[in-house]
Amino acid sequence: MNFEGQRLEYTIMRRISVLDVKRYDGHFAILYFKDRYAYRSIPGQYVMIWVPGCDEIPLSVSHAEDGVCAVTVKNVGEATSRLCNFNVGEQLGIRGPFGRGFKCIGVNPLIVAGGVGVAGLRLLLYKFIRKSVVPTLVVGTKTFKENIFHEEFLKLSKNNLLVYYPVTEDGSLGERGLASEVAEKLISLNDYDQVYCCGNEKMLYNMFNIVLDKKFGAQFSLERYIKCAVGICGQCVLDDEGLLVCKDGPVFSKNVLRRIKDFGHFSRNSSGKKFQI
Repeated sequence: MNFEGQRLEYTIMRRISVLDVKRYDGHFAILYFKDRYAYRSIPGQYVMIWVPGCDEIPLSVSHAEDGVCAVTVKNVGEATSRLCNFNVGEQLGIRGPFGRGFKCIGVNPLIVAGGVGVAGLRLLLYKFIRKSVVPTLVVGTKTFKENIFHEEFLKLSKNNLLVYYPVTEDGSLGERGLASEVAEKLISLNDYDQVYCCGNEKMLYNMFNIVLDKKFGAQFSLERYIKCAVGICGQCVLDDEGLLVCKDGPVFSKNVLRRIKDFGHFSRNSSGKKFQI
């Protein structure tokens, strides 16, 4: 998304009303709303959602169809718990979209998602489909209940628009194991020309090591504590390189990540202090 030459209105907090909510097992929710800036998001970009009286958090734009946007939320804390219990008509604050998203390149892409990280890859998936490219998608979750887009992806697969591999740690859906394990098998059998990854950093680091010496390119969406979203506070800085996840990311290529010593090893908490992943 490029707003150069225009006023940076997208960085100012705007008010949005929740148009619809889809809930899944009490732990996930998709909140639908209208916002002209979020609607123009590049796959992989994020918005800052302000929950009144609570907190402001970064969330990937998971939907942008027919003039309506949505963010997908997993209940992991106070703000996300509030969002998962939001009702139609309630209002939120929104800033963005921010950051660098995925570069949609290649004619035989492999997309690997871990958990709710699939939300950050959904727009990319559909962008490939609109280009008449059939991507391969691996979605890894702990149980079948956490794969909230399964029926949607299964339908795309049946219509030959997608090659789909669901993976669960407990074997309750698809192959038993980890997304990175299935992706590694697929890479050994297919000629992919670009790999895209989003999920927890342990999974990302596994995928990074799998593709590090491969000839094709790979892009990774990192999750860090993001506070300002515009590169001022430095909360999301990546070790000595000085790269900021909020501004220089959240999507980084494998060539950039090979220089990042913190990647796969350390992150930062809300105070900016490093902790081991």
